[in-house]
Parts: sequence; C-alpha cells; structure tokens
Amino acid sequence: MKNLIRATLILALLITNKNFSQEVEMDSILPVMLDEVIVSTPFGETADENVIKVTKVNLAKMSAVNTQTIKDVLGETPGLSFITTGPGIYKPNIRGLSSNRVVVYNQNMRYENQQWGDEHGIDIASGGVSSVELIKGPASILYGSDAIGGVLYFNPQKYLKYNGTKGDFSTFYNTNYSGFNSTIGVSTTIDEFSLIARASVVENGDYSGSKRPDGYEGPYESTGMESKDFQLALGYTKGNYSSDFRINFNESILYVPHGDEEGHDDHDDGDHDDDHDDDHDDDHDDDHDDDHDDHEEHEEEESYQDIENFIVSWKNDVKFDNSALSVTVGFSQNLRKEFGHHDEHGDEHGDDDHDDDHDDDHDDDHDDHDDHDDHDDHGEEAALDMTLRVTSLDWKYVSEKNDNVELAVGGNFVHQTNENHGDEILIPNATKNDMGLFLLSHFHFDSSDLMLGARADLRQIDAIGIEKTYSSMTASAGFKKDLGQSSIFRINMATGYRAPNLSELFSDGEHHGTGRYEIGSDQLSVEKNFQTDISFETSNEKSSLLVDLFYNNINDYIFLNPTGAQTDEFMPIYEYMQSDATILGGEIAYSSKTGIDWLSYYASMEYLRGKKKNDGWLPDIPPVTFKLNLDLDFSEKINYEIDILHKARQDKVATFENSTHSNFLVDISGQYDLNTSYAGARAQLFWKVENVFDKYYYDHLSRFKNYGFYDMGRNVSIGLKISY
Repeated sequence: MKNLIRATLILALLITNKNFSQEVEMDSILPVMLDEVIVSTPFGETADENVIKVTKVNLAKMSAVNTQTIKDVLGETPGLSFITTGPGIYKPNIRGLSSNRVVVYNQNMRYENQQWGDEHGIDIASGGVSSVELIKGPASILYGSDAIGGVLYFNPQKYLKYNGTKGDFSTFYNTNYSGFNSTIGVSTTIDEFSLIARASVVENGDYSGSKRPDGYEGPYESTGMESKDFQLALGYTKGNYSSDFRINFNESILYVPHGDEEGHDDHDDGDHDDDHDDDHDDDHDDDHDDDHDDHEEHEEEESYQDIENFIVSWKNDVKFDNSALSVTVGFSQNLRKEFGHHDEHGDEHGDDDHDDDHDDDHDDDHDDHDDHDDHDDHGEEAALDMTLRVTSLDWKYVSEKNDNVELAVGGNFVHQTNENHGDEILIPNATKNDMGLFLLSHFHFDSSDLMLGARADLRQIDAIGIEKTYSSMTASAGFKKDLGQSSIFRINMATGYRAPNLSELFSDGEHHGTGRYEIGSDQLSVEKNFQTDISFETSNEKSSLLVDLFYNNINDYIFLNPTGAQTDEFMPIYEYMQSDATILGGEIAYSSKTGIDWLSYYASMEYLRGKKKNDGWLPDIPPVTFKLNLDLDFSEKINYEIDILHKARQDKVATFENSTHSNFLVDISGQYDLNTSYAGARAQLFWKVENVFDKYYYDHLSRFKNYGFYDMGRNVSIGLKISY
C-alpha cells in the first residue's frame, strides 16, 4: 500500500506541475499520435476522431534502440504487459487477458501460431513494422471470437509514396546475453509499382540475472534464442485501385529450461522495499541453487523449440464514388517442433481411453507425412511436432458520409487445420472453421459521435470424432463528445465472446514447458463478456492527459485448476474449469514540458484487479505499475532518455501462482546523429543501459520466477543505424 501511495503522489505532482501551460512539441514526448489514420477500425479516421479508443505507437517516432523487439516497442504503453519466458519469448497481456483472448493481426491478416501455449510467443520481428495499434477491450464486433480481451494490429512497413529508393541498416549488440540484433531493408517505387525487401537476424545467448548476495551471477542455461526473418512486399497503385502482396518467413530457435513449476515459494507476508532485502534472497537461495544444479546435470538434454512461420497475404482496395471495398486473402503455416525433456513413451497419466482415441488418427497422420522431417540438425527426433495451417478471408465495404451517417459491413472467414507428426500429442488433429458478419454504423453530430454495431459468429470444430459448434451474437455502442479545447470524452460498451480453444477442449498430456499434466474438457461452454470503458483525454501544444477506466464482467471464464493429484512421474495434474469473473481498473497517462527547455516527461500509472466470482484471484494480473520517462533533448542531434519503472507487490494471485515483491528499475539511453560525408545518408549511434543498478527481482508475469530464475540483470546495448 505504501508503494501505491508513493506512486500516486508522484503522478499527482507531475499532473499538477505548473508547466502544464508551457509549449511543447508533442511528437517528442509520446509515441502515440492523434493525427494518424487508424487501420484497425473501418472508417479511416484518426485516433482523436475515433469513437473507439485506439492507441497507436509509431516506430518511426521512437529511438531505434527501443525498437529491437516488439516488447521494447510497446513497453511504455499503459494497459499492455507481456507474459515472458526469458528475453526471447513474450506474449501480449491486455488488461489481464492474454493468449487466445487477444487477437493479433500481422501482414494484413489474422496471425495464428498456436498461441494457446503458455510458452508460445508472438514471434514477430520489429524490423518490418511501421506502427502498432492497440484496442483495449472486447473487439469481437470487428474480429470475431477470441477478441474478448482486445486486439494488437501490426501495420507493416509502408511503401514509398514517390519514385525513388530508400534503405536502412541497423545492428545492436547486447552485453548481458552476448546477443546481436540486426536488420537490413530496401524500399523502392517506380510509377505504379512498389517493392520492399527486408531481412532480420537475432542471435542471443543465455541471459544473466543480477548478482545476488550469495555471489551467483548466472547465466541461466537454456534461455537464449535465435531468429531469422525475411519479408517481401509488392505494391501496385493506379487510379482507385491498390494492391498489397506480402510474404513473411520467420524461423526461430527458442531455448526453454526444464524446471519444476513449483520451484520456489514467494508467499511471505513481510514488507519488501525497493532494494530487495536479504530475507527475500534467503527465500529463494536454496530453491534456485537446487534448480541450477539440476539443470547442469541435464545440460546435454537441452530443451528448445524449433518454430517456422510462413505468411502470404494479398490485400486489395477499391474506391468508388461514395464508398470503398477492401478484400484480404491470406495463408499461414506454423511448424512447431519441441526437442528435449519429453518422455519418449508418451502418456504417463495412464489414460488408455485417451490413447485409443488418438492412435488411429495419429498413425494415419504418420502414413500421410512420411516425408515430414521431424529431426533437428543433430538427428534428434522431435517429441512434439505440430503443423497449424490457416486460410483466411477478410472483407469490408464502407460507405462515405451520407446525411452525417457512415456504414460499414464486413465479414471474416478462417479455416484452420492442426496436424501432429511426433510421438507426443498434446492437441489432437483437428479442423476449425470461423465465420462472421458485422454491421457498424457511425452517426456524426455537431460536437459528438455515436457508433452502433452488431455481429453474428459461428465456429465449428472437428477433432477425434467430436464435432462442436459454437455461435454467438455480439453488439457494441460507443459515444464520443468533443468538450472543446482539444478535450474528448468517450464511453464504450461492448460484448465479446470466445469459444474454447483446442487445448482447453482436448488436451490430455504432459506439458513440459509448463511442468503440468493438463486435462481439457469438451463440455466447456463459450466465454462471454460485457465491458464498459470510460475515457477522458485532453491535449494541446503544451501537454497531454489521458484517463481510462473500465469494468469487465466475464461469464464462464476458462482457467486451469490444480486437482491436487500427480502423475506417476510426480507431475501435478491440472484440469480446465469455468467460473464467472470480473476485471476492473484503469490507466492514467500524462506528458508535459518542464521549465527547462530541453527536458520533458511522460508518466503513467495502471491498476488492475481480477477475481473469480466464487472465490480466488485470476492469474496473470499485473501489479500496480508506475512508469516515468524523462526525455532530454539537448539538440536535434543529441538525445537522452531516463526510464523509471516501479511495480508494486502482487500477492493477489491464483492458486498455482507465486506472489512477487515490488521492484524499482532504472534504464538510461542515448542517441547521436553522426556527420556523414555521403550525400543523403544519415547515421545514428544508439546506446542503452537497462537495469542500471543491477537489481535482482522477479517480474510477476515472468514464467521463470517459478524456476527461481531472476529477471535480467544489467544489460548494455550499443548500436548503429544507417539510412539513406
């Protein structure tokens, strides 16, 4: 509580700063811009015109050192966190909801990569991303099932609007994990035709935690990653027609340590200050040392994921006299192989019925895929080998204003197939079809706007002889009022729905990445939620203030519940169950220029509380978080940033979660424009020091805290970017 009070007082002092009325160029403070067109909503409006509150982060406005990963890009966005499995695996968490409750769009199409798994990240390279749009709250009206928590929409790199050629190259080195992150790209336009080509490479070793009082400094084995990403885009524009064809291939090797999910106990009741006292360290020393020793004994059995993502999308836009039509077709393939720490005999739970259900399908699948290569470079066979293929069609038709009314009608179709090729099966072979149709209307008044929408959805799943059909109607209503002097008030109410995913319905096996034996249930019903968002923002040339509040009521929330039983190999057994739940909270963000010409700041605070209706807290709820960014612009060529992050203690945790203490981190960074003799070229030098004071801590959304692995210690990044 004292940390919450402290953060609240600091934010209040910043908001009431006497320099509220001083002039400031907002581009230098916030990556969120109000004058850019929003793509994730249908009417082609800017952020301040939109009835739905959308946050847009523009990578071009950011320091390149903060764009090494998508997690870096979105790290300062209020209401968005990441569930991590080390520095290389992270998945978005929007106001306490993640995995299949968050829809991700990439390369103009819905992005699917078996995200139901706890240790499955989003695997999107930041090199080819121009901006990211975030919708916090149910967006099922536009995106169908699974958008119950929100949407992350990645806008790909834009084509040049004029004849010519531009290119860029950047590379960064990180000392903590001896990692390189490099990208090179070229973009050219000749009359109606445009081309973009880009390649990105990441090579990260095992990361090290901060030095602890017992002298242990890491590194933590099997926490590194490697990634190669290639992108090609072809554009054509003539008259009222434009075409955007994109190909993206990403291959990643993600190392995952094998640890006991119950690896440490952090549920002490004492206070914990920002410096992490010795009692905190004593709580973890024995567990961590045991885990580290055990990991050294099994070094030759390194566990890792070999993942390939392939995406092809083709977007077509046609403008008519008073309307526009957009049609996007896409195909993606996700190949996931897992090596190491898997029992070659398969099911340890002894569920003969489960084996019988899968044997025939699995054998047939092997017969059909004799040529499928399920070995790594060393000849080791993948224990878990899965292929997910997705074919999608998105379309929308938007009419221009007629008597101050705009209409949008659209739909989505998604066809998925999941296939197994390995000896171990967590998710059965399955097919899934999603179909949806929506209607959205936008009414414009003198100083206010009203948006009403409705949608119908149908999902069909066929797996192991079981056919499931889910359907739902969703609706939304939003109202925006311009209060004058660049002040806006919004209230949005929306329903959302999410059908159970394949893991929740049919899983029955050991999930080594989480250290659990998971059992699904084909009797699970649809999740439905109703969320109310209230937003107020005011901005001018001098400062900006944003207040977001929300209340989310979820019926039949699906969660994993420990049974108290264990397998023969002492792995705890968990079952998927349902309960009504609520999540409430909000975010406050403020930015301003100080009385010092070269100093401006951006501050935010966010609070969440998630609880099941009957009893117990929801998992993966971030603690109270306070962020402060100080921007020091000494000149057009020299810039420094100081980032302060404070997270409060989180002891309101789910049954299988560990509580975490508060932490206080400081990062500093700088960038310099270098004089270049080559005409038209620009060279920039970047550096960043993360966790400056080398604090040892557990982030609450880090899965490694269950292994006794501290988050990353001090890390120094240095890089160079050349653009021409």
